[in-house]
Amino acid sequence: MSGVLNAQERDASKKSLAKKLRKNGKIPAVFYGKNVGNHPIAVDRSELYRVFQESGRNAIIDLRLNGQSHPVIAHEIQEDSFKGNIIHVDFLEVDMSSEIDAEVPILIVGESVGQKQGGVVQQTLDELEVRALPADIPNVIKVDITPLDIGDALKVSDIQPDGNYKIMNDGEEVIVTITPPVLGGEQDEGSGEASSAESGGANEAAE
Repeated sequence: MSGVLNAQERDASKKSLAKKLRKNGKIPAVFYGKNVGNHPIAVDRSELYRVFQESGRNAIIDLRLNGQSHPVIAHEIQEDSFKGNIIHVDFLEVDMSSEIDAEVPILIVGESVGQKQGGVVQQTLDELEVRALPADIPNVIKVDITPLDIGDALKVSDIQPDGNYKIMNDGEEVIVTITPPVLGGEQDEGSGEASSAESGGANEAAE
């Protein structure tokens, strides 16, 4: 287990109660699984953030509820669209001997050949879906873009897993491309010349 998280049962009948929990430093959540049913719970916000910071959002958490310990994963995390704060979490009880699917963030590393020539990195895929035993799910998947030149693209099929997991995405999905630099200077120069010409014509007409 990566970290311990204490939870309490909560009343999910009224939305106002969830708002009250958040004001008191708690996060409404749900704990569910094949063998445990569905339980509305609440967890301490600072405790949850500490576990995520120390172990990552895909870590196996030791959830303590009603005196019992449950291995869980944060299967779905809802965040406030304005501030980015976590407002709700779905905790799924996992069987450590059975594979599960999870979304893993992509981390772009390195400076590409194209970047050094003025190219722009465009990341079109932020997460990869992986299948693995709970203990083998990575916190992030690093993607090295160092060899990419301007016009190059890196696809899912180009990624070689560095652990015991399988990437479930379509191999043709594009993760990142290096696009040509925007030649804004030439446009600005042209606009400047046009403005000068217009200004000159206006002056001649005034004379």
